[in-house]
Amino acid sequence: MTQYALDTSILLRWFSQYHDADTDRALRLRQEQQEERVRITILDTTLCELAHILKEANRFSQGDIDAALASLEYMHIQVVPYQARLARRAVQIAYEHDISVYSAGFIALGADLRCQAITCDRSLYTKVASLPWTSLLSTLNF
Repeated sequence: MTQYALDTSILLRWFSQYHDADTDRALRLRQEQQEERVRITILDTTLCELAHILKEANRFSQGDIDAALASLEYMHIQVVPYQARLARRAVQIAYEHDISVYSAGFIALGADLRCQAITCDRSLYTKVASLPWTSLLSTLNF
């Protein structure tokens, strides 16, 4: 089974009312996970980042955010807890590519799992495109 390490930008499209070119692909990837054709893996910090973004959007109630987080549990997404070596690798990637440590986390996870690290964030991807395990969702074949 193909495994992917996901950036928060993809999960956000599962819950946002904003629709863009990546939304349909993000929803399709979620469907692939639900049908057990792919395995989606995220860092535990991704959950807090997602909740924060939804809260700050001022369009989601606390109940809406709780429901969003609960739905991720229902989907059996693999959530990787904090690990010092992943954090160190994220810091290294952040310095080497001039990105935030938060953004580097899923990239470090992809490297650790030897799987593609996927994002919808084109400006982030431009900075890390030299890393062969990173991809834009729009270029992913599934």
